[in-house]
Amino acid sequence: MSSRSPALAHSVQLTLWGLVAVLAGCTGFAVTEVSDEEHVDWNDGAAEDFDPDSPDEVEPLDSSDDSQESDDSDAGGGGESDGPDDSEGADESQGDDQADDDQGGDESDPWSDPDESDDPDESDDPDESDDPDESDDPDEPDVVVDDDAAIVVSASFPAQLDCGATAMASVVVENTGAVSWTRAEGYKLGAVDDEDPFYSSDTRIWLADGDEVLSGSTHTFSFLLEAPAEPGLYLSDWQMVHEAVQWFGDVTTHEVEVTCVDDAPPPATGPPDLSTVTWLHTDVSQWPQTATLSSVTMSGPNICLDYDQANAWPVFLFNGTAVVGNPWIFIWQDNQWYGATWEWLRPGQTCKAASSVAGDHIKQDPFGQFSGWVPTSGTTYWFMVSGLARTSDRNVEVRTNLVPLVWP
Repeated sequence: MSSRSPALAHSVQLTLWGLVAVLAGCTGFAVTEVSDEEHVDWNDGAAEDFDPDSPDEVEPLDSSDDSQESDDSDAGGGGESDGPDDSEGADESQGDDQADDDQGGDESDPWSDPDESDDPDESDDPDESDDPDESDDPDEPDVVVDDDAAIVVSASFPAQLDCGATAMASVVVENTGAVSWTRAEGYKLGAVDDEDPFYSSDTRIWLADGDEVLSGSTHTFSFLLEAPAEPGLYLSDWQMVHEAVQWFGDVTTHEVEVTCVDDAPPPATGPPDLSTVTWLHTDVSQWPQTATLSSVTMSGPNICLDYDQANAWPVFLFNGTAVVGNPWIFIWQDNQWYGATWEWLRPGQTCKAASSVAGDHIKQDPFGQFSGWVPTSGTTYWFMVSGLARTSDRNVEVRTNLVPLVWP
């Protein structure tokens, strides 16, 4: 039997249970109380009557007990201070209680369930709160805006031009880069490969001195195109350039068809075919050629047509004026010949004012009185004289041959 007092043994027991309760509270495990029947009888029932507050019930230590305890230690007790009953009983009681806590913790305290409170699939799931594919994905690069970037919003180019003709073109560009465009910084619209068939004087369209194209804003570049002298299908393409740094942004490309119209007069080696002429007055192509026009000359302000029937054809009174014929001019325009009268000839008359050879005397489209047409210097025109053919009045239905004249 242990030589320690019941009060001391009971104090040790209370201390041990206090530690178990503290540990159970820290770890979240429930403490199962052990009934009085499960307690180890530390002092053969003496503990039941023990009153820790009564000093009279503390037994004095017996020297024989101390001697016996010393003897036990000397006999090889191995340092067992409380004896096998005390140590084993405490270990069993505490171990059983701990085992009950370990086994019954899930049942007595559902909040300690690791599947609910500490489940890594729920509260600490990296796929939900720390998913690198969503918030911290190292494979997804940050959005970086280049200093120089641009897109073409719209462009206007002619689809067709005549040889040597001019037309305006425009390109609207948006600055999608990180810096503003200015003339001083060298931002321009440039012809791709530094050449363009419609813009040979320079290959750059400059910003004005006061222009500043901010990031996110647009600018319209307008410039004059001039078609080549040869017909064909030509390519015009343009792109933004940061001078001496780089080309950047969209390329706008346009095909323009260039056609050349031959407006040159026909050669003076032969007269027009009267069967193909567009007659603005009476068609006299079937009238017989019975008179001769020897020459057409310019004499001062007059144009003279020397024909041999000036005093032979019958006279006709037109609005009280005696007339015998009409002079003709043949004009090459719009790839065809036009034939038109432009005056009246009196008996014996061969010269008329050169100013009469004009639209305000022909008075028929496309050489009407409001057309403004006059003969062009250096152009060859053909002339002829016939009987009255300007109106429906007739005196004789004959004509002369045709003679050319290069207008002075």
